Amino acid sequence: SIVNMVNMTLASCLVLLAAVVHAASALTCGSITSDLCYHDPVKVIHNQVVANATDCCQACFKNAQCTFYTAWTEDSNPQLHCNLFKGEPASSKGSNCVSGAASSNRPKQPNFIFIFPDTLRAESFGCYDNPLNTTPNLDKFAAEGVRFNQAHVMHTQCSPSRNTMITGRYMHLLGHRTQTHLVQEYEPNYFRVLKEHGYHIEYHGKNDMFSAMSFNLSVSNWTSSIGYASGNNPFQFGEAGYYSFLRSGSTVNASDSSNGDTKGMLDAVQFLKNSPPEPFVLFVPSRGAHPPYGAPAPFNNLFSPEEVKDKIKLRPRNIATKPNYMLNSDGIPHYRNLTSLDDDFFYQVQAAYLNQIAYTDWLFGELMTGLEETTLGNRTSVFFSSDHGDFGGDYGLVEKWPGSMSDVLTRVPLIARVPGGARGHVVEGPVQTADILETMLDMAGVDVDFVRFGQSLNKQLHGEGDDLGRTVYSEGGFYFSNEQMIEANECLSGGPKADYYPRGLEESQPNGSPRAVMLRNLTAKLVYRPTGVSELYDLSKDPLELTNVFESPEYTLLRSTLMQNLTDWMILTSDITPVVTDSRGPPKFPHPVPSECVLQPLPDESTVPEDPWDYLKVNGVH
Repeated sequence: SIVNMVNMTLASCLVLLAAVVHAASALTCGSITSDLCYHDPVKVIHNQVVANATDCCQACFKNAQCTFYTAWTEDSNPQLHCNLFKGEPASSKGSNCVSGAASSNRPKQPNFIFIFPDTLRAESFGCYDNPLNTTPNLDKFAAEGVRFNQAHVMHTQCSPSRNTMITGRYMHLLGHRTQTHLVQEYEPNYFRVLKEHGYHIEYHGKNDMFSAMSFNLSVSNWTSSIGYASGNNPFQFGEAGYYSFLRSGSTVNASDSSNGDTKGMLDAVQFLKNSPPEPFVLFVPSRGAHPPYGAPAPFNNLFSPEEVKDKIKLRPRNIATKPNYMLNSDGIPHYRNLTSLDDDFFYQVQAAYLNQIAYTDWLFGELMTGLEETTLGNRTSVFFSSDHGDFGGDYGLVEKWPGSMSDVLTRVPLIARVPGGARGHVVEGPVQTADILETMLDMAGVDVDFVRFGQSLNKQLHGEGDDLGRTVYSEGGFYFSNEQMIEANECLSGGPKADYYPRGLEESQPNGSPRAVMLRNLTAKLVYRPTGVSELYDLSKDPLELTNVFESPEYTLLRSTLMQNLTDWMILTSDITPVVTDSRGPPKFPHPVPSECVLQPLPDESTVPEDPWDYLKVNGVH
């Protein structure tokens, strides 16, 4: 509502009116008037401070829901405010406002479908040169759109990866280093920006991204259908293999809606078929191929270990120059009791992992069929990616590791199809997952002023702009006890028979998973660990990352160059200035704290959720 407004001088009114008329010619904001004030609190959809009425007109033009706007001031604050309205608001005569109406011929904003299954590594997909027919639906989709050959995550764990993607900010800026430190309501994020600019955000699946309040502010409607049964553990407690995550596979058919991932897909299809509010973002974050390794029928036995071994060669085990977590002596194989198992066992793991990917591919195909049965296709862009990969038996390892920067964890599929975009195009330059959401903002014509590090891929989606010289970054690991032991205690809480118990033991060791930062381009990768084993790979000669040359004299120049680049990156991204400014003078005494003000509790006041979700439950593992 408009309160305490003061009369503008005639001169200032004329200046504002001239500015808006100029904007009208460029942005088709019509019905410009300087003697009408809109002030309907029920129909206000957004309020912001603007430099002039031109900016208010532009804000209305870019917000799909905005039909009218008013620029106004108040006596206690000389700043010019801008109210955006949905529908026709109430109005009154006055010379203290500049108002206008959005044009009816404003271009429609596109819809977005974002499929985001968990734990998918790029090299396990047919369109990424896997020799098995693992992903026929996504291979077809890639032929219809654009495939990014080097897409990398900004962290290799579920929550931190999603947090960096949705905020566009690296982990070292905001401290989202654990699985339970999620995006807060005071942190800008892409979904919230889209929602505040008129998008309906429909969400079906896993969270691991938003705190409760941030979820409410960023999402319009949501359900939490996720997961599926993976079958029984074929090993007894105490046997080698018990902690491998390998399962027998489920006898429940993939089409059965008791599978949470299937239910999430069906919910998404129903949303598309029931005249959804436009523009929309439909986000479907499923379990995907998250361990334990075991898929629903008939995918539970789709690929045999023998077939996998015949077509795929796993990376070797126990490489001496690798970091400690990869070694038999005191790494994942030791804590999970995998060292005595032969190489054939890890082909069983790989086969079960690929079976899960095949199930996820089938779900994607079903969702695309649902989209094709609507009239939304010509105005809906579709993106497919993942939060991180999986060892899947490579290096004799299973699952993932919070401080690992191996390509099998950082390199994920990224495939997109946009109306009028390129078809069958491959982008070779490195990109990162925050670019996906930045691209949506760009395509929606939304311009907001908060610092983030995603780059729009709109040009690449139309066959242009491949940046072969780009460098991407990822982070992980722990240093302070409050981050290390939060993770470790979560894993240990299930007791010795729980799948994640060995990980908790390993992470709780001194320097159990040291902090790491990765710098990667098309030809080299540097992983720097100040308190652990650092890594350097010449990817032009060693694309599988088998030979760590960090200590090799012949790579001294490359190492020092990349270390300097890493230092530059850390300095340039080390902090962000808040958008809101503060008065340098003291407030009036006393100054009450508003009830909606959120204060971070002191350490002795902090609380633990009464019903913390364990690592399996949060992924819908039955």
